[in-house]
Amino acid sequence: MPADNEEAYYKIWASDNVVYGPVLLEALLEWVADGRVLADTWVFSQEVNSWQPAKSLPVLDDALAKYHANQASLSTPTELGQASDSITANYLRQFDALAGLGQAELEQFISHCTVVEIEEGGLIMKKDSPGDGLYLVLSGETRVRLIVTGQDWAPEHLQAYTNLATVKAGSFIGEVAMFSQTPRSADVIALTPCNLLFMSAEAFRNMMKTEPKLALAVVFALGQIMADRMVAGNQRLQSMASSEFLGL
Repeated sequence: MPADNEEAYYKIWASDNVVYGPVLLEALLEWVADGRVLADTWVFSQEVNSWQPAKSLPVLDDALAKYHANQASLSTPTELGQASDSITANYLRQFDALAGLGQAELEQFISHCTVVEIEEGGLIMKKDSPGDGLYLVLSGETRVRLIVTGQDWAPEHLQAYTNLATVKAGSFIGEVAMFSQTPRSADVIALTPCNLLFMSAEAFRNMMKTEPKLALAVVFALGQIMADRMVAGNQRLQSMASSEFLGL
């Protein structure tokens, strides 16, 4: 363990089987940005006095996520009509948001969707990209985040992120931008390998024309989700305000 007045150092076991370092965290973060340190690169941390994969070190989370986001393109869905090849109505029935739909309605819903597979660390949605549809997380876990700039604790040469929410299987994401026809307000990345059901804005409009009862049920479910998120957000704001007022 480093002394209180010393900064921890790190070493890496590079792909050429050579150990590089020791270096301070600032240099290690630059190596991540350059692609010299990847998620599975072995890193020695003085703080824990052991070798670990880079993805196991919390101090590298944001830098690894940024590197992956810069390298990875946005996800590409399957062809429309092929979603039923990999997802069934029985599977969707487990999710509270769709629990009110019958067998036929769930099958109709699937017919308007496509399936997207995302690897760990992959970018699902990018801030300011078009709000061209919504996603239902079928499996895995995602994170909603924003780039933070101008913060005293963020080094000038790095971008830092603030995490807004963790979204798990059974939840929708992207519905607000689709309904408001505005760009995405945040990035969404895959914390684990994820499968998602994607419905484009065009497909949603088509569902409203061809299956209006189904569309109404889906809109009602989405409305409940958005209302719950607003209530939770208001409660967090009230809690923060109370803590500041009381000096907690």
